[in-house]
Amino acid sequence: MASAVLKVDSTDAKVTLLQVDQLKPHEKGSPLYLELLRKEILKDGMLKYPIIADEKTHVILDGMHRWLALKSLGYELIPALLIDVFRNKKIHVGKRRIHRYTNGVDKEITEDQVISAGVSGHLMEPRSTRHFFPFSKFQEINFPLSSLKKNAPQDVSKYLAKMTARECSLAMELWLEEISEELEFLSKRMEEVEREKEEFLNRVKGLASKF
Repeated sequence: MASAVLKVDSTDAKVTLLQVDQLKPHEKGSPLYLELLRKEILKDGMLKYPIIADEKTHVILDGMHRWLALKSLGYELIPALLIDVFRNKKIHVGKRRIHRYTNGVDKEITEDQVISAGVSGHLMEPRSTRHFFPFSKFQEINFPLSSLKKNAPQDVSKYLAKMTARECSLAMELWLEEISEELEFLSKRMEEVEREKEEFLNRVKGLASKF
């Protein structure tokens, strides 16, 4: 079984090729986003990033639409980074991207609920959870599709939310709003840090004149 190695929280973590059907989603997918991603993957001829899944249950934590794309295209294998979600205390889950910086604010979703949804097959609504990891999930592996064993396409409709074209467009708008919310937060935080730095330098200058 082929694998690559990534550094995760100062330890070696292997990105392993798993059977697509070994993995379990915990929430439904967006039809529009799935179509956009399918086209991107086919154009690239590779999967840029691995999905992230719980090592014991194989419930997908991040990369649901990548998994759907490969499954719907008929690929049998998928690169997956397996982690123990319960032993790694630095992983947390929220409802919005902003919860990356406000850990503990949103207590409505737990890892137990996420894993339970995946194991039971009672899927949550699209993008109802956001997982945050103590490492960057954007470490590229650029794994070629030709190494993932092509077979007949699979029907993934049961994993997709039933959405009209208008609902799909609205979901994408909300997604962009969420990104904008995060960027606004980071911008304000940067201003705060720059101000703190300036105040500190002024104190240092004042102190230096006395010595």
